[in-house]
Amino acid sequence: MSLPNAPGTHLQNLILDDKSTSAQKLSCLKTLRIVLKNLVDPIKASDPKYRQIKLSKVASRFDPCPSSMEYLQAIGFALAEEDGEDVLRISNVNSSDMEASLFELNAAIDIVSPNDDLEEKKSELDRTSSTLSASSSVASSTGGRMSEKQKARMLMEKKRMEEAEEAKKARQKTRDQIRQGVLIIICWIASLILFNFWRLLLPILVMFHHSFQLIVICHRREMQQYSRQVCQGK
Repeated sequence: MSLPNAPGTHLQNLILDDKSTSAQKLSCLKTLRIVLKNLVDPIKASDPKYRQIKLSKVASRFDPCPSSMEYLQAIGFALAEEDGEDVLRISNVNSSDMEASLFELNAAIDIVSPNDDLEEKKSELDRTSSTLSASSSVASSTGGRMSEKQKARMLMEKKRMEEAEEAKKARQKTRDQIRQGVLIIICWIASLILFNFWRLLLPILVMFHHSFQLIVICHRREMQQYSRQVCQGK
């Protein structure tokens, strides 16, 4: 699908709009990201439910940022009516266009996110606006196809996410191995303590047993002597 209306331009307008707050812009952009993520997913993109937006449900997030409507129309959405309710609907979904638009949208969210002050965000926007415009122009002139630079950026981003996920799994695996190693060491120490405890306790028990036997034997002898004395006394 061709994107002749340069979606990146509308993203720039949305970011630079001084009539809406940063929180409103961020809420709007995150809603747009949900829409695009559904369209990037081939299963959801084939479901009409995910290719349609009820304006009544998103009005509170889109109204403070008018450029959001222009952005959606630029990526292929069109106004329609269903059951007396206004909706935005996209008929044909091109996964390459949606992936490129999602990449630009994530960059816009990074700019708007409240980590830096407004001047720093505008400075960052100035540095990236030429890239957004260039990528949008290339998409327009090539009939919606992504440029080699866009593809490279998307591949790098995908690789970065995969590496981050692999690093996370590796850290989790290392933690599990450490826990398992600590458990083995604790079990080994406990076994060693118990073994040495019984080694020390056994001689004491043997001595106690022998002493008890000796006391019993002595007691029996005394009883025997006492019995003989009693018999002799009679």
